[in-house]
Amino acid sequence: MADVALIEREWVQELAPELARLRCRYQRRGKRLLEYTVQLEIPYQGKWRAVVRYDNAHGFCHRDDIHADGTQDKTATFVGDANETFTRAIEEVQTHWESHRNRFLREIE
Repeated sequence: MADVALIEREWVQELAPELARLRCRYQRRGKRLLEYTVQLEIPYQGKWRAVVRYDNAHGFCHRDDIHADGTQDKTATFVGDANETFTRAIEEVQTHWESHRNRFLREIE
């Protein structure tokens, strides 16, 4: 049996012009997702800053709530296999990006 190629993809989806975007990245072999990142970014001080990030780094699926001061709160998130968790993370950010953005901006005030 031949080795299955490693596939890497990355894309950015504009959620609201100049207010928020979603950055997604994954590596998979066949249908198995090996690594993923789903990240909400907003413009702040002239550059795009991550506000929420879902990934499976550090050996488990989790969400990082990233604060204005650079600190992060890590929460385990797992809803089945990595493929399903990746899909749910995308849906969560697409649905709730405004509340994540507002939380970050409130921290600045």
